[in-house]
Amino acid sequence: MKPELKILLVDDEPNVLAAFQRNLRQRFALDTAQSGAEALRKIEQHGPYAVIVADMQMPEMNGLELLV
Repeated sequence: MKPELKILLVDDEPNVLAAFQRNLRQRFALDTAQSGAEALRKIEQHGPYAVIVADMQMPEMNGLELLV
């Protein structure tokens, strides 16, 4: 049974996202995005999310810009 709590993980490094997925996929419903723009699309299409974890140092849009 998949948990109800939805989390969006945002990082420009695919290996970081894969590590998060390996560790959390059994307990949470996870979506991932590799950029701020992709994250905004996912929030619009698949949100709301209970938690958004964002990398602070991404090209084009940093984590703070995404969350504000």
